[in-house]
Amino acid sequence: MLNSGPSTNLVDYLVELDRLNDAHKYFKQIHAEDELKRSVVLYNIAIQKLIEESDRLIVHYSTPINPDELIEVCKSTTYEPVSAEDVQVSDLSMFRIIFDWFKEHGYQQGLLDRYATKRGMQLFSCVIRLAGHLGQKSVRRVSINMFTVNPRLSTPRRSFNSDMIREHVKAQLTRLGRRIARSPVFSGQDTPSPPSRRNSLLAVPKTNEEADFDRLFSSMRFANDREANRYKYLLDAMVILLLRETDLLFYVFSNEYKSLVLNKLIEVPLTFLYTEAQQLCTAIEESENKIYDGKFAFYALVSIIRWFHNSKPLLVKFYKENDMKLPQQQFTYTLLPIFEDSLIKYLRLTLDEIQNDSSPLSPGGQVHPLTIHVLDYMEDYLSYEDTVIKAYHNRSDTTTQSCVHLADLYRVLCTNIFEKKHDDTIIRAIFLINNTNYILKRIEKSSLSSVVGKIHSNLKMNTENHIGKSIKIYMKCCSPIVNAIQQMFHYDDQHHLTNHQLRDCDRDQLKRNFLIVNSAIDAFQQQHQEYIIDDVQLRDQLKSEIKKTILDIFTEYHSKFASKHFTHNPEKYVRYTPAILEHLIEQLFEN
Repeated sequence: MLNSGPSTNLVDYLVELDRLNDAHKYFKQIHAEDELKRSVVLYNIAIQKLIEESDRLIVHYSTPINPDELIEVCKSTTYEPVSAEDVQVSDLSMFRIIFDWFKEHGYQQGLLDRYATKRGMQLFSCVIRLAGHLGQKSVRRVSINMFTVNPRLSTPRRSFNSDMIREHVKAQLTRLGRRIARSPVFSGQDTPSPPSRRNSLLAVPKTNEEADFDRLFSSMRFANDREANRYKYLLDAMVILLLRETDLLFYVFSNEYKSLVLNKLIEVPLTFLYTEAQQLCTAIEESENKIYDGKFAFYALVSIIRWFHNSKPLLVKFYKENDMKLPQQQFTYTLLPIFEDSLIKYLRLTLDEIQNDSSPLSPGGQVHPLTIHVLDYMEDYLSYEDTVIKAYHNRSDTTTQSCVHLADLYRVLCTNIFEKKHDDTIIRAIFLINNTNYILKRIEKSSLSSVVGKIHSNLKMNTENHIGKSIKIYMKCCSPIVNAIQQMFHYDDQHHLTNHQLRDCDRDQLKRNFLIVNSAIDAFQQQHQEYIIDDVQLRDQLKSEIKKTILDIFTEYHSKFASKHFTHNPEKYVRYTPAILEHLIEQLFEN
């Protein structure tokens, strides 16, 4: 019977095992060496069979929750504790009989370890299957911190469930005598005696060999917030599964063993979540274009960190109820630092990316995408600064303030924009006008105004000075027209052209000059087809400056020289009028 195992009749098996143990003691007492050796071999075989049966019962007394069911529980806003109706009472009672037998022989720690390891592996299996399932589909989630966790179980219900299992066990214990029946687990006592510290004969499976954490997600690459959403689902699932395991422990062990089991049980799934966290953070840190589409990574880190903050009341209560006092026992302290460190590193890498951006000027000198995205990022940063400040504080950096990072962002952005080069000084001036004007107006019209204003008290004045300097450089594009017109005025001052008879040299000078002015206006118009001014008010301001610079002097030029009879083909030389030039100026930057 002992060779076949206890699956057919556990009670008879334990009775025979005790008889063999008594025989072993007898053979040892009378020094019957051969019989003693045979009894040891048989006893070890019987113990191993008992261990194998306990392994089977550990796994089978409750049904693992599949990914779809787990997702539905994650979406729920209420958590229902596991009741006795949710477990296989017969399997559970058999395991408790085995545990009590091992406890009576001082080997309970080994069985506790095996239980924790087996259940931990089953929990890990649920989490990793959920991870694979989520990797294949997009699922909206409701965070665990929104749960209303119902009271564990009322006192009457606890009593009923405990009594139901206890009676089922006692029915099996009748033939074992009073020795096992006296066990506190089955006698209804709430506080069992302390477990024996005797070394266990049970071998615990090596968790690192059974759990392959790299086989599914080692090549993770961060693309958007889907990976973060998946990870938060895993966190939700981890909490739910731990709550379920805690409920199940009520039906398996007395309270003195709960924390011992939970601390061991959590190791494998927590190691998986730790590995996943490291891989996710590495993927985020290695993501390109952090300030462009890659800024989803910033939102992802913040959202995960906020999960821990928002879930803190529930988690603290769970740790306290289950006597999980050490930091390594609490996955908040194990996982949260990974994401906080990654967030701080991400902020630094973002600054480096902005500083090292080598992209050319935007077409037409318009506002650069870098400028737009950095200011978007700065505004979003303000919405999450409480999370960032907590991250710095938790990482023992209490001096870093949120405004310091914003100041650095503003500084490196302006430095990068002003250091961008271009062979055409006019297009570069337009580029600086557009970008500095955009930065100023964007800051003034957003929540950044008060924050940046504290850092740069003269921001408006300094920025307007930069814009003014760039406008002066831009206005040099009018110089060819103005210079050509001034040359004709200078010639007239020297030669005093009359309104009647012109000399041949005067007519030639007028023809040449009108052709030069025409070419300058043509070039001016052609040149401005490439230029872009994004802001309407700035566009009108520049048009007004151009009119003051060239339209007034051209009107005088046209009035004084266009009417002189210097050619029989005036349409060739007098192509522009003040009205035409004004219309041309009005159409600038409108493409």
